[in-house]
Amino acid sequence: MKGLKVLLAWLLVLLLAFGVMACSSADNEKPQEQDINNDSGAWQDTAAKDDASQDKAADSDASQDTESEDAGDAVQFPFKFIDFMGREVTVKKEPQRIVSLAPSITELIYALGAGDRVVGVTAFDNYPPEVQDVPKVGDFNGPNVEAIIAQKPDIIFASSLSGKDQMESLQQSTGIPVAVLEARNIEQIYESIQLIGMLTGMQDRGQEVIREMQNKIDEISGKTKDLPRVKVFYLLDINGNWTAGKGSFIDELITLAGGENIAADAGGEWVQYSTEELVKKNPDVIIMGAYAGKIEDVKKAEGYKDTNAVKNDKVFMISNDDIVSRASNRIVLGLEEIARILHPEVFE
Repeated sequence: MKGLKVLLAWLLVLLLAFGVMACSSADNEKPQEQDINNDSGAWQDTAAKDDASQDKAADSDASQDTESEDAGDAVQFPFKFIDFMGREVTVKKEPQRIVSLAPSITELIYALGAGDRVVGVTAFDNYPPEVQDVPKVGDFNGPNVEAIIAQKPDIIFASSLSGKDQMESLQQSTGIPVAVLEARNIEQIYESIQLIGMLTGMQDRGQEVIREMQNKIDEISGKTKDLPRVKVFYLLDINGNWTAGKGSFIDELITLAGGENIAADAGGEWVQYSTEELVKKNPDVIIMGAYAGKIEDVKKAEGYKDTNAVKNDKVFMISNDDIVSRASNRIVLGLEEIARILHPEVFE
């Protein structure tokens, strides 16, 4: 029970890496309209949807090239966009005061150079270090609506734990736009960066951050793509054998790092894995999260002690859970750390 509570706490922090809501607002002027295409990772002008629908079969690379060329175009306000939950959001002016209820979004705002506009964050925000001095407007009990209103934000980026009804009520009563950045994979992190860049006038810096991420991913993939795949088990909590399955950032990072997640077929992002299946799949490497338990205990645990990972002393603990769970540009640090664990020979 204690271990499960620890896991739930870990998942709570993890879930704060995702945004969750958005509501629409009316304006007398006709707003500029944009749309997030979550399948291709590209932006589309919703005012030209009829024309765009004829070209729907065009590949996403072409869309992204066009987008990059237009990255420096100034956004006209009022600005309307469709967020990750399919909700229409209208922002009347370029936000100068931002409340972020997701640590991952906070990290991206700072990465784009707009950190001085952040006036409210959660108690879970810990990066970059200067965010510690920003007023806290949310914690385990959810967002503090009074504290949020007191900061007079121009926009709120809300997490899935913020409370849908509460945030909709806040939007309706105050007129403050509430938006979601629900990145579930690396491509969607790029989309989050693009949106934040457009809203803050930091499009060029946003494209730089995306290129930096892509270059790092290409560098790592280039080193590992031709190497034999290493079978990996990622342990979140030894009490219950919780692990990361397909659809999680961890699964994507293991694949990009040149590994094979043995729990990819386990039927969910966060699953309990049987020791029988663990022994059967026999991972070459076990990577542990910070709350997974002690390495010594894992090596002695039933089932684990029979794996090649334990026999060959290939059990490792990740240095920081945030770099493998938060939907921010720092995810590439987690990728590099996993790649160095799996294929140390190409990083010497």
